[in-house]
Amino acid sequence: MQVRDGSGALGEMAGTTARVPAPREPASGPIRVRRTPGPAEAALGGLTLALLLALAWTVVTYPFRGDQAIFSLIGRQVLHGETLYTDLWDVKQPGVFLWYGLADALGLGEVGARLLDVLAAVAFGACVWALLRRRTATRRVRRWLPALATGVLLASAGPGDFGQLEMLCLVPAVGAFALVAADPDRTPGWRRIVGGAVCVGVVGVFKLPLAAVTGLALLVFVVLRLRGRARVLALPVVVGAALVPLLVVLAWLAARGAGGAALRVWLLDAVEMGAAHGSRSLARLLEGLGRYLLWTAPVVLLAARRGVGAFRRRDALDLAMVAFAVLHVLSVAGQFGWWYQWYFLSAPLVVLALRGLDDLAPRLARGPRPGRAIALLAVACLPLLAHAASWTGPAVLDGGGFTAASRARIDERVAGYDTIRAEIAAAGVRPADSLFVLGDPLYHLLAGKPLVVRTNGWDYDLMADRQWREMAGEVATARPSVVLVDDQAADWLAERGPDLRAVLARDYTPVRGAAEGTWYRLR
Repeated sequence: MQVRDGSGALGEMAGTTARVPAPREPASGPIRVRRTPGPAEAALGGLTLALLLALAWTVVTYPFRGDQAIFSLIGRQVLHGETLYTDLWDVKQPGVFLWYGLADALGLGEVGARLLDVLAAVAFGACVWALLRRRTATRRVRRWLPALATGVLLASAGPGDFGQLEMLCLVPAVGAFALVAADPDRTPGWRRIVGGAVCVGVVGVFKLPLAAVTGLALLVFVVLRLRGRARVLALPVVVGAALVPLLVVLAWLAARGAGGAALRVWLLDAVEMGAAHGSRSLARLLEGLGRYLLWTAPVVLLAARRGVGAFRRRDALDLAMVAFAVLHVLSVAGQFGWWYQWYFLSAPLVVLALRGLDDLAPRLARGPRPGRAIALLAVACLPLLAHAASWTGPAVLDGGGFTAASRARIDERVAGYDTIRAEIAAAGVRPADSLFVLGDPLYHLLAGKPLVVRTNGWDYDLMADRQWREMAGEVATARPSVVLVDDQAADWLAERGPDLRAVLARDYTPVRGAAEGTWYRLR
């Protein structure tokens, strides 16, 4: 006999004829009454929309830096038929290159990629709204869920942080929980659990450690909400479904002859780079965490307030978000600790913070001294506002990016575009020349030159000695017409690259030395 309940086929799979009650979470609140916003709330909404548009426009007009340049270059060449890990090499998973390749395929260049970054921030707000709208009792908080989530992300992350893996993975990570946890009164069915696990797999296409964090947090929620044999089935179901996107990508790479190379990069080269000298820095780790906590202080305070009571309430979503946050802290500590890696914490912390704001809102309205809590949150917002002003203010002074001249001023101030173009011209790089840059890949992007040496990932200080030797062999084989060793890469070449120095001395002649680096031309 089949029994239909909130868990889909759970009754049939367990061989029961009665519904097994699942742990209950608090209902979503009182009956909702649709109300028209008053003039004050409407004015606040208009002001908020204007601020969000201003932040979004600043992101759209922000130039690429080195990371975005290498993502775009590799993505473009992959979509034009070259193969990742064989023709081109970087230690990352394919997702980010396909993302930037999509932006390039749209024909909008940097603006297209930045527009996709903004759309990802808006999609993050939409996923948070889908997850929390039935769990939010306060009408005003429920109405402001997408704006608050999107606004915090746009303001707390600098525009140079958008397009990084951690930022792009926020949408599928929160989307996984929106699929399984949106309804607090129902146990998630197996179709939703599978859908959430596939979202975890999408995260893995971008970065495997982030998928591990998201998948374990999703399992915490699912196991807490299921009962009996269904709990046992949760692990293989989630793991199996999460592997599907990864297996699809691996099959695509294998069809192009790069399946073995991909596995070697994902599982061996990444570990080798993680063990390299300089890959671990406690100072860098703490600095990045400190910056993140300072710029998201109101989110952190509200999330901590909600998270402290998670074990007492036994709320499955809160416990999953706490696990999510703890697991990601441990994950970053085991990686390189770059500051932007902390922004993946925004997934659990924003969810907890908005639930904390929903708890606090009625008390602020009824309490005898609401001023203290409001004052504390207002003070906590000051670093966030100062951080947002630190990159929007100069953009406004440069003209806001509304004209070509204004965008050129922003490009030069942020990333030295005019300086790089002047260096390319002064070095005599001709249209028919091929180029290899040991250093900033912006030179390739602004020169309009494809990558001709396979080893293009530009974390040269983290590359193993084997990879340095391979790169020297690739330069000797490809024989690019022009080579640039930029000012930052000069020390890496001196310390780690005796084989490449020998190739340059044998086959190349220095043609220009400047503060930006040394240019060589093939003899």
